[in-house]
Amino acid sequence: MNFKKSVIEFGASSSSPDIQTQFFQSALDACNAAGGGEVIVPSGNYKIGSIRLYSNTCLHLLKEAVLIGSTDPNDYSDFNITTSLGYLYSQEYIDLWHLPPYYPHALITAADAENITIIGEENSGFNGSNCFDPNGEESFRGPMGIRICRCKNIKLVGYDFTDSANWAHQIDSSQNIFLENISIHAGHDGIDFHHCTNMTVKNCQLITGDDCIAGYDNYNFQMDNCKLNTACNSLRFGCVNLLIDNCNFDGPALNPHRISGRHNTLFAFEYYSHGADTIQENSKNWVIKNCSFHNIDALIHYDFGDKLHLQENKPLEDITFVHIEVSGLSAPSTLKGTPDCPIRVVFSDSKLNLSPTSNNDSPCILSNDYTEIILNNASLETQHHPLHS
Repeated sequence: MNFKKSVIEFGASSSSPDIQTQFFQSALDACNAAGGGEVIVPSGNYKIGSIRLYSNTCLHLLKEAVLIGSTDPNDYSDFNITTSLGYLYSQEYIDLWHLPPYYPHALITAADAENITIIGEENSGFNGSNCFDPNGEESFRGPMGIRICRCKNIKLVGYDFTDSANWAHQIDSSQNIFLENISIHAGHDGIDFHHCTNMTVKNCQLITGDDCIAGYDNYNFQMDNCKLNTACNSLRFGCVNLLIDNCNFDGPALNPHRISGRHNTLFAFEYYSHGADTIQENSKNWVIKNCSFHNIDALIHYDFGDKLHLQENKPLEDITFVHIEVSGLSAPSTLKGTPDCPIRVVFSDSKLNLSPTSNNDSPCILSNDYTEIILNNASLETQHHPLHS
């Protein structure tokens, strides 16, 4: 693993208006042939289509190096790599969301690999150019940003991702994934994890046009010291063992939702349990501590069995909020368990203004007989609203 070469040595040029895909791929192929190493991208703007990283590879973006995605959807590939996203094999959702057979194509791909690193120095990163694909998802979405499939030991650090044409990070069936000091601006979802184990997201800024973080059938997720701002959901997620610490969830969104144009944040937590995929276990052991939630529509939406909101596979058992601040909600939260799996929610050592500002008659939480809400040293301000229905 002594390979350490610049893409310039393989013919890439930041001054050329031509697409540079072949030169980048030549450098990555040479790195792979050498058993791994480091591919360096000097400062400048480089126009590329799809490139693939292999095991034991570090893609190192130097200061002010930016990889700009082509605006032509024909410049992208999925490298004929199958995906573990189950709904892509469901005709119902293929038709509903207009999913193309090449749905997982991406600007950067790593698949069936290990020890993959992408490092960005100051003002470096990726721009998806909002690549428009009339044959893509919902008849306009283009390629994913960074696709990681069936990989382990992934480190993504220090770069910006702007205007991704679909999810900025599409990560499935992978383990030991670490993201730090990443900034995401506009585009669609920021980070999507499906069927993943051991995920860490630290010191990131997620200012997205769709969900900040999404996915299901995940195990051991930690997020620390992050800022989330979205025109959709902060987390649309399903997971066993979730810990969120010292994060800020704020609305309204700086970037509009790509379809509706709205700027309001829907939910800080929207449960996600897709019925057209495989999910091994109930989601459980969620702890959210030292966080603030301001000016979003509602704190939580959980209504198990609701197919419209894709909450139909495995249920959520419990959530604990510790030392949180909540204010400026415009709608009630929803917490509805089932006879087979009641939902238990604990608020501890927290200052909560759960009152919906848009309807003086609404309860703070829409619940049912299978919802247990526990207040443990929680300062609750309901402004004459009932706590729950």
